[in-house]
Amino acid sequence: MEKRYCVNHPDRPASGECVITKRPICPECSTKYEGVNYSKEGLEQLKRQRAAVASGGLRRKAVLAMAVGQAPVSLFLLYYFYLINFRWLTGLLK
Repeated sequence: MEKRYCVNHPDRPASGECVITKRPICPECSTKYEGVNYSKEGLEQLKRQRAAVASGGLRRKAVLAMAVGQAPVSLFLLYYFYLINFRWLTGLLK
């Protein structure tokens, strides 16, 4: 088994690897977060990923709220369209 060295400190042996970047890191470069080893770059990527997920969740909520708000108006317009067309058809049948 080949001995691995820290990506930031080539003279130090790696104690683990970042779960995001998969790069070897020494204890000084390692940050334990939620019981897992991360490098500085890995933590930044994790932060961006979680921010993207959170903003996507807000977008979905906004679309849902808009759809719920639009539903009564859409139903009214469909009903009105149906009434106009139904009266026109019944006029032709008489």
